Amino acid sequence: MIFILVFIFINLFVSSSLAYKLFIISFPDNYGKMKKEKIFYVGAAEPAFGAIYDLKPPKRFFLLTSDKKTIKVTLLRTKYEDKALNLERIGYKIQLSLETKGDHYICIESDYYLTRDLKLTKSFAKVPLHVEIEKGWDNFCGFDLEIKPYTRPYGFSDRGIFWGQVLYNNKPLSNVSVEFERFSPVFLNLEDLPKDSYGEINYPYLKKTVKTNKDGFFVVSLEKPGWWVLTVKRGAGIKTFGNTSYPVEIASHFWIYVFPSKEENLKYNFLEKTP
Repeated sequence: MIFILVFIFINLFVSSSLAYKLFIISFPDNYGKMKKEKIFYVGAAEPAFGAIYDLKPPKRFFLLTSDKKTIKVTLLRTKYEDKALNLERIGYKIQLSLETKGDHYICIESDYYLTRDLKLTKSFAKVPLHVEIEKGWDNFCGFDLEIKPYTRPYGFSDRGIFWGQVLYNNKPLSNVSVEFERFSPVFLNLEDLPKDSYGEINYPYLKKTVKTNKDGFFVVSLEKPGWWVLTVKRGAGIKTFGNTSYPVEIASHFWIYVFPSKEENLKYNFLEKTP
């Protein structure tokens, strides 16, 4: 009986990854037109490796318009392919048909989840949706921990430069690490992973890091086409979960799309096929 209870606890409450990243991506890019349907896919992943996990229904999700109005959206359950374990994973999609022009944000807040390293983690994620005119790309979702763009966060080509600022409770966060990585369109097997000169997995090649200055500013270079995610994390005290106290970590993700310099259609082979 004890074994069964432990098994249920692990499968229901413990993430299969150390700390997944919430993704919100669309195809072929994050541009839209008025009254034309646009689909965004929401899920959990380790982006650099193309690994997909189950995602519990997020706690909060909405669309922020260029005029700072919040609009309710519907999450439709869908399934993704886990190429590592040959399983189907739970995810969601958002179907939008917008009535206004300007730069919108899809904003999502996860529920708490317990990772294998015994941290209670809450994730925030946002992605810009550009609809015909440039207006409102520096708006905030209102997360506790958030990345503010000082570079327009769309229209990037290869080797694009992004300038941003990390804010915690609306105050600049200094000397904090910002991790940025590209979402691999395929699951990378061990033999596919980049190696260093000693034959070990070259993790810094896959996940790059910069630090903010005293005013919370940072700059990153996005070298390849496709979806990139910028991630910042911070400890947030202690919280009781299941009669046990755990350290809390909050993570904020900012998704950015980089256009290829030549015509190239990136296929993410774990997502359902789009029309």
